[in-house]
Amino acid sequence: MRSSHFWNLVCVLLLLCSGVPAVWAEGGYVYTTQWGSGWGSGSGQFDYPAGIAGDSTGNVYITDTGNNRIQKFSSTGAFLTTWGSEGSGEGQFSDPTGIAVDGAGNVYVADTGNSRIQKFSSTGAFITQWGSLGTADGQFRYPQGIAVDGAGTIYVLDSGNNRVQKFSSAGVFITKWGSFDTTDGQFRYPLGIAVDGAGNVYIADYGNQRIQKFDSNGTFIIKWGSIGSGDGQVQFPMGIAADGAGNVYVADTYNSRIQKFDSSGTYLMKWGSDGSEDGQFCGLIGVSVDNAGNVYVADASSNRIQKFDATGTFIAKIGASPENGQFSRPTGLAVDGAGTVCVVDHYRIQTFSSTGAFITQWGRYGSEDGQLGFPQGIAADGAGTIYVADSNNNRIQKFDSSGAFVATWGGYGSGNGQFGYPQGIAADGAGTIYVADSDNNRIQKFTSSGTFVTTCGTSGSGEGQFSDPTGIAVDGAGNVYVADSGNNRIQKFTSSGTFVTMWGISGSGEGQFSDPTGIAVDGAGNVYVVDSGNNRIQKFSSTGTFITTWGISGTADGQFSEPQGVAVDSAGNVYVTDSGNNRVQKFAPAGTPPVMIVPGGSAVPHDLNNDGLYRDVDGNGVQDFNDVVVYFNQMDWIAENEPVPAFDFNKNGQIDFNDIVMLFNEM
Repeated sequence: MRSSHFWNLVCVLLLLCSGVPAVWAEGGYVYTTQWGSGWGSGSGQFDYPAGIAGDSTGNVYITDTGNNRIQKFSSTGAFLTTWGSEGSGEGQFSDPTGIAVDGAGNVYVADTGNSRIQKFSSTGAFITQWGSLGTADGQFRYPQGIAVDGAGTIYVLDSGNNRVQKFSSAGVFITKWGSFDTTDGQFRYPLGIAVDGAGNVYIADYGNQRIQKFDSNGTFIIKWGSIGSGDGQVQFPMGIAADGAGNVYVADTYNSRIQKFDSSGTYLMKWGSDGSEDGQFCGLIGVSVDNAGNVYVADASSNRIQKFDATGTFIAKIGASPENGQFSRPTGLAVDGAGTVCVVDHYRIQTFSSTGAFITQWGRYGSEDGQLGFPQGIAADGAGTIYVADSNNNRIQKFDSSGAFVATWGGYGSGNGQFGYPQGIAADGAGTIYVADSDNNRIQKFTSSGTFVTTCGTSGSGEGQFSDPTGIAVDGAGNVYVADSGNNRIQKFTSSGTFVTMWGISGSGEGQFSDPTGIAVDGAGNVYVVDSGNNRIQKFSSTGTFITTWGISGTADGQFSEPQGVAVDSAGNVYVTDSGNNRVQKFAPAGTPPVMIVPGGSAVPHDLNNDGLYRDVDGNGVQDFNDVVVYFNQMDWIAENEPVPAFDFNKNGQIDFNDIVMLFNEM
């Protein structure tokens, strides 16, 4: 029997090191744990830097897109100041991308998500704004690029409307040019814009795989480039800049390199390759040139800025690559048969144990096998094979459970087996794959090897029609559930595509939706929907009867900011990618005690072997002798507060001394 002195020690520990209390969500689900963080929100850190511009004194301004702010640095990389936060008010941003600085030091920002331009002083003081969502003159649809000429005239790349708009420095509309097409002077989702000293305008015509040059009034002059990886060829160029001598620098994004041309498009040189070392790139987007001819590159997926001289020699960098277990707007989510949680994180896949312990990661930005371009959805079959909806590459990629590339299929188009930005993906018990082909407003069905089987759906709001379908799930009986996002409803089909039922309308009441994205089905046939615009999860029966809901907007445990994906494991635990908060949250059915920090431990215990047993009792990430000590000292506390099966190492149904012996022997 333990002495009274020992019990006094236990009491002290309980007072000093109390466990994390459970957070109970409405609707019968309890918050249990979370993991993840942003890729960096401190001064000089970035979360997907996209735009870059310099002023006449050599200072550099960065659009820190994921953090919804602007950061300013000296020419040597010293942090100077920052401004902005998420929102739609003056000085707030929603995914800012392009940035430009005029001769007087005023800063212009393409506030992409808010479809407007904002103007600031060099210190970040708000001056004015213009624009709103639309197609009229002076309106924008997600502007991406912005440039300013020597006279202070502003050129805005109105990407969603496939045009350039020209304004005075006060935002007065002057003229416009461009529309959606492949002919000279037209665009397919242009992303980069630059103006040279003579007033010529250069456009990185992303979808058409080319560079176009215009005079200041929009008259077409010349074009160059074609899809490929040879000198002068490009693959989805996203950024462009011009130096004082008229040379043009292109961020050749999918080729992970910078290419340099003269003003007529003659190829001069290149530098860069795929990777994370100095001089390598992973998802480069923005490029800028200062008055001294130094070239700055926004290496977005590596969350850093790299500086080079005019010949491509590396000089310095700001920022750092992401760490394992950190996220940048995670989207899709799946749980395999072994309980491994697979998360789509920007341009990579990360896998975790059911308690959030990092296992492995794979992928980087690009279009080669195993590389990813804005993937949105993920699914796992019974054998542990992983399928990824590689959205921007318009394909499906197949990996084994360790992340080794297996196969791919698809391509851009509307034919059978082709895709238009596929977002959702699901696998049934037989290994059949279902894909939400979002831009084509249909569902496609494939064998596990990618052979096309059938398709259903067209654009519309009738039964069996879709408007931007995003999430998809399959139940044990083979029924298919689709989050029909644009129509704010859920549709249910048989495995052959026959319409069964639907539910939901736009709104915030029970059973109503605002941009439903992710969807999952548990073993009992219950349906879980990520009601993203309402920042909540809703649960329904298989016929659409509302059961419960939980979540509100916020950053606390059990709250959400733009949640995207949902998955349910075999025990009924619900996992949610809380995208705006850069984390995954886990919930358990009410009545299931969560695993909490054990007094004397440093963090939540970990299931290191994915077998349901939490041998890392003190939560330090490894199994060691201190786990035995903590378990011994807190045996009674564990029996009273923790789920017994998680700490019943000898599996006799109770917490006792034999569990300590088992834990010691397994070190």
